[in-house]
Amino acid sequence: MRRTLSLAVGAALVLSGTAAGMVAAAATQKSDPYGTQALTGRAVLPATTVRAGSAPSGAFLSAADRATARKNGLTVPDTGPIFTEQPVQGISALIPTGTAGEWWALSDNGYGARANSADWQLWVNRVKPSFATGSSAPGTVQVTGGFGLSDPSRKVPWTIVCDPGHGSVLPPFDFNALPAQPPALCGDAGLRRLTGFDFDLESLQVAADGTFWFGEEFGPFLLHTDTSGRLLEAPVPVPGVVSPQNPTLDVKGGVRPTVNSSKGLEGLGISPDRTVVFPLVEGATTGDDASELRIYRYDTRRHQFGGFWRYHLELPSTLVNTSTLKLTDGTLAYPGYPAPPATSGKNAIGELTMLDEHHGIIIERDNGGDSPNVPRFKKLFLVDLSGAPHGQRAGKSPLADLMAVPDPAGTGADGDYFRFPYNTIESVYPLDDHSLVLVDDNNYPFSNGRSFSKGGTLAPDDNEFITLHVGADLDVDRRLLPPGGH
Repeated sequence: MRRTLSLAVGAALVLSGTAAGMVAAAATQKSDPYGTQALTGRAVLPATTVRAGSAPSGAFLSAADRATARKNGLTVPDTGPIFTEQPVQGISALIPTGTAGEWWALSDNGYGARANSADWQLWVNRVKPSFATGSSAPGTVQVTGGFGLSDPSRKVPWTIVCDPGHGSVLPPFDFNALPAQPPALCGDAGLRRLTGFDFDLESLQVAADGTFWFGEEFGPFLLHTDTSGRLLEAPVPVPGVVSPQNPTLDVKGGVRPTVNSSKGLEGLGISPDRTVVFPLVEGATTGDDASELRIYRYDTRRHQFGGFWRYHLELPSTLVNTSTLKLTDGTLAYPGYPAPPATSGKNAIGELTMLDEHHGIIIERDNGGDSPNVPRFKKLFLVDLSGAPHGQRAGKSPLADLMAVPDPAGTGADGDYFRFPYNTIESVYPLDDHSLVLVDDNNYPFSNGRSFSKGGTLAPDDNEFITLHVGADLDVDRRLLPPGGH
């Protein structure tokens, strides 16, 4: 049976469970050298890190995209690729490789949208952070390898960037127009490399058989690949959840999307036996409360969904807005439909990581962290999925505030309290019962949360890896822990 969790929130100690559990929790807090939370390590992968020898990227960035990059201090041409090689940037998931100290780090879909990411190859990096503390921080992060995603067996039934002559035509939205010519990264069309136009990968897990499962936002879909990143089956749709970028959306038939753009599968937990994944939708689904997100259960052996829980946000999420969606001819796709109500908010989740079969950690955040949007809310919550997944609300309790992390050793060089002020924080993983590792998605070259929060000249955010001590006993199932901790 899972042990009772305890955690301090401000000056108040919040305890749950039996009297015996409360006594044990109090003893743990009393002997804890850090208190309830502390920064214990830091390592940085510079934003400018690229994959040597890879294809140029960034040719499809808009004039507004280029202006934002220039605001962050980059020299950017008016047309053509802005990078001569593919950046490593944008880590949206971090899981152990099975080798001590090494992690699979999933790069995001590229530049944040379908239209500007057609020359970005979907990629998983193998990284080795060397965490440092105090005046020795930050440590470094080595990129030791990786692999790209591809579909040589044509499991994807619709048209993709690197093989435009095959598959069904994409829905007639203005953002679904394929490039006039396949970009350089495609190479031989038979390779069918996958790009940030095709899918928006946000999370990954390794299954019991060693294959990979990815959570994706454009469908949203679950993607299943072998160890080389080749698709093993057709993308798996999520029941009741359809985004505007869904490649099978029947626009002419009047079918409407049910979740907002870029608000599909953001989190993806896995059971300790690695046979069940838990996909978490980032935005509220049409018909649901705007403050509630869906956490699904998917059995990878039976290829079957098993219902969903509702996760309640501190403030509402965005709702899909069909009133502004346009077709390729410039006309409205859904004329007459109103915009979402003003109560539609901007809170979102960044990741779901399981601690055992029924409990996990969720990153919850506002949309601040880029100039001029001040970051205010970035927190970790414990989630309880012990109830049956039939639409009921999951349990929830606070774990850590990422905007006010005590830093007694001065590891973060940010004062007594370290801030993790990024627009998107999308990776968290347990190292032991009291330690976590986190890394931001830096949205290179657009986000500037670190420089913006300190004032002065804006600069692109780095990929910043941190280790965090928490006072709560996470009681992690040992099958989920990385070998050797850090």
